[in-house]
Order: sequence, then structure tokens, then C-alpha cells
Amino acid sequence: MSVTGRVVNGAVVLPPGTKLPEGAEVRIETLKLPAEDDPLVAAVEKLAKARPHLPKDYALNHGHYVRGEPKR
Repeated sequence: MSVTGRVVNGAVVLPPGTKLPEGAEVRIETLKLPAEDDPLVAAVEKLAKARPHLPKDYALNHGHYVRGEPKR
């Protein structure tokens, strides 16, 4: 059996009418972490910033700027 609920004020709220047998073991997994709570997103946001000293096409042509490959 699979049921999707939401956390409201720290408690898991299941859809109306959901019946679970008394004493049943359950597993709770988050389906999607909100972006503001995701540690990876927080780390990337800390590092991601404008780099005005790099050419505007640096991402597309980094091979040209790093190794001298032809531009795309």
C-alpha cells in the first residue's frame, strides 16, 4: 500500500479516508526536498555568482579558452 501525505505543523497528514491497520509499520520518505532546505542547493548558490571577468561565451567555448580548441 502506498499513500502520499503532507507535513503540516510537524505532523504527517494523510488524505481523508486513509485507513491503516493498528500497529502497522510505516516508512516515511521525502519525495522532494524544498529548494531552500536542500544543502546541495545552498552550497551551489553560495558558489554561483556572476564572473564578469570571463568572456560571455566561456561556457560554450571553454575548450577554446583553456586548450586552444576551435570556437563553436
